Amino acid sequence: GAASEVWTLRACMVQGSQQIWVAALWYWGYTLNGMVDDFVQPWWVVMIVWPLSILSFVLAYVMLRGLPDYYRQTPPNIPHFLQTLMRRKLVLWFLTSEILRDYWLSGPYGRNWSYLWSVDIPKWEILLLVLTFFVFVWAGMLLVLTHFSKTHTWLLPVFAVGLGAPRWCQMLWGTSSLALYIPWAGSAGPYLGISLWLWLGVLDAVQNLGLGVILLQALSRLHVCATLAFSQIIGSICVMVARASAPDRLGPSTVFPDAATWNFSNGLSGYFWFYRKEQLSEQFTCQINNNY
Repeated sequence: GAASEVWTLRACMVQGSQQIWVAALWYWGYTLNGMVDDFVQPWWVVMIVWPLSILSFVLAYVMLRGLPDYYRQTPPNIPHFLQTLMRRKLVLWFLTSEILRDYWLSGPYGRNWSYLWSVDIPKWEILLLVLTFFVFVWAGMLLVLTHFSKTHTWLLPVFAVGLGAPRWCQMLWGTSSLALYIPWAGSAGPYLGISLWLWLGVLDAVQNLGLGVILLQALSRLHVCATLAFSQIIGSICVMVARASAPDRLGPSTVFPDAATWNFSNGLSGYFWFYRKEQLSEQFTCQINNNY
């Protein structure tokens, strides 16, 4: 029964903290890459991971004991639940987008994140850029979206769908060598490349947030849980299939072509051609009309 602006505020806080945590984990993986087998972590790592571990246990206990009794009751039995779920065009659209995203974008995911910490500038400067975009820019968007969600409850979903495919653009920027050399920017080229990559990451987080709000505002809690569970199962299958058959399973390939060597005769395939804003907008409008 929470208001839309409360949903938006909570989701923004969770999504923003998740971005910082993922960036920190990829930095850890970047530092461990190429280390010898008998490498020993420095002592101060314990001062970071132990408090985080304790915090995780505390949050688990709070969620276990702090949830109201409503969440502990047996879910109701809904006749023909799967049939009614699959009749919702919104659910079919969400699962279709999950299939396309996991098949085409799962392969170069690690390479995309490795670009962030592999740029030849001091790592503390990269950290400042990460904090700037994932904390301050994200906080600014949180305030704006929360404020306008009080009077325009569908602002965030409409804005998220209208972004198109920011994750595809981010992966193209990070894996196709476009961001590695920006001659017209001079010495600011590496900083400009990382800044654009982080900005696209912020837009991708906004889109994921908006898609979640669409489900929350259009479906019941039980339908949302079932949709997310189906998307996790389908997503896992698509990742395994993509690893075996996707054009970018071993590298960017023609999905994210190298701008220095690519030409039109090599072709261009991938997620960009399928994730069409017009189609999403049409289906999104139909769903709004059905609900109202």
